[in-house]
Amino acid sequence: MSFTDLGIPVDAVESRTAAICINDANESRVVIAARGFLLVVDIETEECTQLPFPNHYIEYPYDCFASDSGMFYVGVGNMFYAVDPFRLIYVGAIQVSERDELCGFGYAENREGHIYMASYPECRLYRYRPNERDILDYGSMDSEQKYPSHMAVDAYNWVYLGIGTAKKNIIAYNPHSGERLTLLSEELRTIGIGQVIQAGDHRVYALLGEHWARVEQGVVIERLLDNQLPASLYTGTSFDKFHRQLQGEWKLLRHSLSNRELVLKHRESEQVKVIQLVYKSEGAMLSTLTVGPDSRIYGTSMHPLHFYHYNPHRQNRAEEQDPLINGGPHVIQHGFGGNIAAYAVQGNLLIGAAYPGGRLHLYDVTRPIQSEERQVLSNGQLSTRNPICVSSHEEIHRPRCVVALRDQEHVLYGGFPGYGMVGGALCLYHLPSGDEWLIPNSELIEEQSTVSLVENMNGILIGGTSIETPGGAEPKAHSAYIYTLNLQKRIVMNRWMIHEGIREYTLLLVGPNGWVHTITSCAKYLVWDPVREVLLHEVDLSAWGKVLKESWVLCEEDQCIYGVMGKAIFRIPLSSLQPELISTPEGEITAGFAKVNYELYFGISAHLWSYSIKER
Repeated sequence: MSFTDLGIPVDAVESRTAAICINDANESRVVIAARGFLLVVDIETEECTQLPFPNHYIEYPYDCFASDSGMFYVGVGNMFYAVDPFRLIYVGAIQVSERDELCGFGYAENREGHIYMASYPECRLYRYRPNERDILDYGSMDSEQKYPSHMAVDAYNWVYLGIGTAKKNIIAYNPHSGERLTLLSEELRTIGIGQVIQAGDHRVYALLGEHWARVEQGVVIERLLDNQLPASLYTGTSFDKFHRQLQGEWKLLRHSLSNRELVLKHRESEQVKVIQLVYKSEGAMLSTLTVGPDSRIYGTSMHPLHFYHYNPHRQNRAEEQDPLINGGPHVIQHGFGGNIAAYAVQGNLLIGAAYPGGRLHLYDVTRPIQSEERQVLSNGQLSTRNPICVSSHEEIHRPRCVVALRDQEHVLYGGFPGYGMVGGALCLYHLPSGDEWLIPNSELIEEQSTVSLVENMNGILIGGTSIETPGGAEPKAHSAYIYTLNLQKRIVMNRWMIHEGIREYTLLLVGPNGWVHTITSCAKYLVWDPVREVLLHEVDLSAWGKVLKESWVLCEEDQCIYGVMGKAIFRIPLSSLQPELISTPEGEITAGFAKVNYELYFGISAHLWSYSIKER
């Protein structure tokens, strides 16, 4: 029995946010923020300088800001950094608040050069003064909504925050007097995020319903026609977004640390130039992994999403190519910055459900990977994309489970809904025809999301729910359920609240005798008899650390469940139902789980590991 570090599948990081800094001498620097460091790029020399966060702080940024004077500002976790990208130094590093997961979710600058920023999830407003290098906390601007995605400051020093997601809001705040106003009437506060724009002349514009208006000192000055709205200083969306634009001959099109490239376009000739981004990384965190139909290990990284595989059957390193292959960022269609969170196998197909967007991907392992939509082969035949995205549903924005049904034609997947929503749906997909049916949350366990699924020997679907709402809404339920679903009739047959207060049934499987095995998010191992409707067994596994999704498997040959948790590799014999610790990992396990013969595979941060359960 032994551990083996199989290496880093994905040696890359994700561009989280970027800004273009221009100083008084009209020099430009592109600064890209990533987990653990900044990368400063000199456009003229194409030189890249990597600036690790002070004190080796490793956390994700979300947004950043380039000031009028050319300074760079970014919040990373609860740390705020002020950076001079021309001298390549940190001029300020301040811990803002332990109450905030991310202190820099939005930014704005007033005429004095003071930087305002807002936090997640407390929605607190802060002010940073560059000369004094201090931070002032003005308190929370919204006690319910968590995402202050847009900010602006007008010429009178009123600060505006566009907030959401379950109930959009626009707050106008006077830092001098403490006066705080809401610019959206109650009927306009629908699902979404309030939007504000700050123009170069410190005029501020707010989207009030379907129309933009110029606002000043917390009141509407004039309503605008669409073509009167000035351009935003931000380009792009999500993690591709960047603040400001280059001056002179070249403009920035996009940045990608994942692809290790910065793409520019000449304003007159439209020539495209690519600057290679050079940096060192500790690798991308791994998401769920699985065994494919070909008995290879498959998985994706998280932020950025790269698709990789490992061949456990290669006998020696001289035999062929490296057994651990990173397919890169373009294999998974519409991958963006997410990950494949759950897998199933049907025939030659590896089926994956991916975040964001609730996308279902099909990969035929007997065909070569093909990232192009269509390709003409040497024999003249047309080859289509592989893997291919066949479905997408915002009602399953964050998938957590997928099951291939026993009829060998259908797959069913589910998870959490999109931003501001409560209660996820299920999608039934027919592999031969491509037909699909969405089962809405109203026909399942309302205001809860299905995060674990299994089909029993009688073709009855068994689901485990979660009351959590990772998209920013407030949970409306108090206890999760296990339920049975009749797919033909699309009705919930039974539902059981095994224990009051359980928030999530993270893991679920059915034993040969029909008993339901589950591990909850609070690390309770439960065995439930759905026929007699009685709890048979309960064990507290919290000493073994964090419960991971898709992290156990039933081995019928051994009559045993094998699994991993954050601090444990374990097994549960079906004869005793008593969890047994096999071994303690060298680091915290962060992703699971696959079993091939006597080898167990899992992720520790960016590394793929195996553990042999074979007695030597």
